[in-house]
Amino acid sequence: MLNRLTAVLVIALVLMAGVVPGYAQEQTDETAPSVSAFNRELVKSIEKGCIYIWAMSPGNSGFMQQAWIGSGVIFMAVPEEDAAYALTNHHVAQDTSLLQVETWDRATYKARMVATEPGLDAALIRIENIPRELYEPCVLGNSDNVTIGELALAVGAPGSGDAVNTNRSDPFISFGLHQTTTMRVVSGRITDPYELVAWWSGWRTNLGRQVLTNLPWRFVTEAPISGGNSGGPLFNSRGEIIGLNHAHMSWGPQATQHVNYTIPINFAKNFAFQILDTGKYELPWFGIDILMPPYFDDAYGVREFVERYQDKTKLEVYGVRRDSTAERAGLQQGDVILEFDGRNFADVSELRIYVFTLPIGKQVPVTVKRGKRELDLTLEVGVKRSYDSEFSI
Repeated sequence: MLNRLTAVLVIALVLMAGVVPGYAQEQTDETAPSVSAFNRELVKSIEKGCIYIWAMSPGNSGFMQQAWIGSGVIFMAVPEEDAAYALTNHHVAQDTSLLQVETWDRATYKARMVATEPGLDAALIRIENIPRELYEPCVLGNSDNVTIGELALAVGAPGSGDAVNTNRSDPFISFGLHQTTTMRVVSGRITDPYELVAWWSGWRTNLGRQVLTNLPWRFVTEAPISGGNSGGPLFNSRGEIIGLNHAHMSWGPQATQHVNYTIPINFAKNFAFQILDTGKYELPWFGIDILMPPYFDDAYGVREFVERYQDKTKLEVYGVRRDSTAERAGLQQGDVILEFDGRNFADVSELRIYVFTLPIGKQVPVTVKRGKRELDLTLEVGVKRSYDSEFSI
């Protein structure tokens, strides 16, 4: 027990203060070398699956019109075709026609977009002509098993946002680091959908109205990330991918306060394997606006609505999407949901997360209050539309 406690204290000191030169020689506790060896072996076991990504859009006369940089992770090998599949963020790869990846040994390979999902901020890419012996796919973990407070390792290549005009021959120019690792704890889960709406309001101009709308929840981690880390993996202590790092927010003097956001790997994994198995990605959907009226278009309007007008004691239907299964079942604006699939939900967050788990085609009994009457309806789980669904469920 004493050795285990000492090991935890050593990890905490390393994380807060870094490794002091000569410290290993001065440390007499026999657990210190084992902790150091554990971290080295963990990084060694995953580094050959982590990649750096350039996403480029060609302009006139062959010049690059726009480019994005980020990170990613290889999770599947296709050795018979000298190819590999990798995950990254949608906001890194977007819908670009030119992709190039750099592996752990600085070798570069062409890649192509397989599919991208703005609603998850996830993208699936295929790396071409990459010899199998030169990389090692990383293991996809289970984000449902992550506990708050467990250690997590973020891997990525933080760098300048200007991928066209930055000289990349020196890996340290403009913070253009090759592969970095930062370790802290998973500090929480954000399930509040209105927090996502606030991010959506800022991102939708450049990334489309569906960006972030299909995320049930996100991890918050203390492992520092920067621009260029986007799309890079978050690992647990067993070297399994538990998430894709995709955003960070800093504030305070010299931006010393920060929070980092990670997409749970189960959502990205479901997206990737649906695409690989069926060629399409489908999510359950009824077409019900339950978070806010469909005409709200910015975070400030939503915040005012939630704070001043929303009755948090009931689940009110603010709108029903045209030609949706909810409309065909007779659900109407102004209905109050009393019971959904035999369950009572305390708030819209719980209901939204539950809907994401339903199988498409299931018949769901719903009891609503309309005026002074109670009505029993049956809604079929449909497929979420990619062009006008936004935060409806």
